[in-house]
Amino acid sequence: LTIEMTATPKQVSGSLIEVHLAEVIAEGMIKSEVHINPSSKNIKENKDLLEVALKKREYLKKLYQEEGANINPLLLIQIPNKKQTDTTNPEDYIVGLLADHNITESNGKLAIRLSGVDIKDLDERVKPHDSEIDVLLFKEAIALGWDCPRASLLFLQREWKEDRYSFNIQTLGRIMRMPEQKHYDE
Repeated sequence: LTIEMTATPKQVSGSLIEVHLAEVIAEGMIKSEVHINPSSKNIKENKDLLEVALKKREYLKKLYQEEGANINPLLLIQIPNKKQTDTTNPEDYIVGLLADHNITESNGKLAIRLSGVDIKDLDERVKPHDSEIDVLLFKEAIALGWDCPRASLLFLQREWKEDRYSFNIQTLGRIMRMPEQKHYDE
């Protein structure tokens, strides 16, 4: 017996069992809502939006602590591919901004998942609820089939295209899971 699960089915061989979003939310498996760029009226640059995301991450961490949950919320930052006209890698700018907030690979608060990285080792360090890693930088590597329920925020630096709807939904799905499969009071 093979059971395959996906939020974005394309081809179905066998039986398709549909589970409605409201049922999954009611079970506490995923968040009941997602806010897209809240309080972004005063945002002038990407660094301002990153500042909002980092503050929200700290706020969520405090709320988890108040609930007695030992969860360090993970901020995912999706960066674009390097263009031919780029003189630096797209991640260099974000890495610099994060360093201004004392979030670096050397102090263990930043993980970077790009091609050529030992993904198994990285996943073992990123996935635990109490991981010291606060931020994960990636391009496309985590969009499909990756599970890290503590992932709570998504900061997009990559343009979403309509022809990649399934991929976009998979990426958004990375922050939809509830770390302990339950909703909290706050």
